[in-house]
Amino acid sequence: MPFSPSQPAAVVPLPRPHDGAVTLPGHGRTLLRQVRRAQEEAARRGRTSVLVALSVGNATEIADVLGAEVLGTVTSVLAQRMLTLGHEVHLLAVSPLGGALAAVVCDRPERSAVGEALQEVCQGFVTTTHARVWPVVTIGLRGLDGDPPQQALEDVRQTVFDTDRRSPGGVRWHDPTSAEHPAVRALSLTGDLAETLTDPDTQLSLAYQPVRDLRTGRVTAVEALLRWRHPQRGMVTPTDAIGVAEASGLIHPLGQWVLDRALRQASAWWRSHRFVTVHVNVSPVELRSPSYATAVARALSRHDLPPTALLLELTETDLMIGDREVRATLDELRALGVRLGIDDFGAGWSSIGQLLDLPVDTVKVDRSLVSRIDDSPADLDLLRAVLGLLDTAPVEVVVEGVENETQAAVLRTLGVRLVQGYHLGRPVPAHELNLGGGVGPVGRVG
Repeated sequence: MPFSPSQPAAVVPLPRPHDGAVTLPGHGRTLLRQVRRAQEEAARRGRTSVLVALSVGNATEIADVLGAEVLGTVTSVLAQRMLTLGHEVHLLAVSPLGGALAAVVCDRPERSAVGEALQEVCQGFVTTTHARVWPVVTIGLRGLDGDPPQQALEDVRQTVFDTDRRSPGGVRWHDPTSAEHPAVRALSLTGDLAETLTDPDTQLSLAYQPVRDLRTGRVTAVEALLRWRHPQRGMVTPTDAIGVAEASGLIHPLGQWVLDRALRQASAWWRSHRFVTVHVNVSPVELRSPSYATAVARALSRHDLPPTALLLELTETDLMIGDREVRATLDELRALGVRLGIDDFGAGWSSIGQLLDLPVDTVKVDRSLVSRIDDSPADLDLLRAVLGLLDTAPVEVVVEGVENETQAAVLRTLGVRLVQGYHLGRPVPAHELNLGGGVGPVGRVG
């Protein structure tokens, strides 16, 4: 049965915190020695050892509402409960911030049940002098037999971190065959991106995908899309690249590089009398900068382009936040004469009124509304309804995700004029993109 005291529980004494992590009996080299000692002791006795990391999934809420002292008490009580497990438990470290580390020595047939047994003894209310708290207990486990202690510690910490993020209150064993841990990957990519931005052209490039007029076949615009060719990882997806850039603040130099390269290419096209609008995706993080509109104006001036040569795209879900800083920047950009667009419309909007309230002149209909219109009457009816709503707004409509001629034909019957998709041109380097009319081979327009 879960441990559920009715009186304030005794606690494992914790020394005064110094650097945010308190350990019992120690940390660093001492912790490694303790892990190695548990390994050796288990091996000497013909038993197995398991490294266990416990995390309080709602630690932030406990500390914010009840205070750090209560969180420390809760963590200490959970450490005490770990010691009541029906196996030999070596408590290695306890943090007042909501974590504990232990080594469990047991017989090999009992190893697989250690996680669930620990969760059972740890679950339950913790009653302190200030409150009665239900801690969300998340547990990560990693076998210790014959493995380097340092690697085992890294693996179990990563396991509990990922479990806490994806399944709070869960129990999970480290899986050595699983994909790279998201936190490790993000940290590694952040460092790689920071280094890449010291000389962006070595790994970063732009591909351009055309927006076409279905009636005439003319290319009216091109969208600049980021490409990152990592020397070890290969092609890093735009989603991953933008994600780590936004989380780290690197989105500002990255966004400026993308804008500069896209406008430089647009300037070359304009000088040769190919007057296409260039679409550039912009992050809400960039738009929250009070100097962003000024930076855009300078970039346009540097490349001798009018503001109408640029259309900045922002995903609709980000615009729905109602962020005042974002809105202020959008108003500045609109006053400057830069065109503004919403990407992926239809993937979450609840009201056309939200659209009418925004200073945008272009809307891209999400590919999810197009993918089955050639064989699903229901999907076709939904797209028709969305297009009908957009007809009530003073915006130019571009339909994304056109993958075949059947879809293109259906869109023509619906009166759609501007489209984008692989059937009409894949993203390619600028030198491969023909801005003339007509349909060429798949992958280019020409």
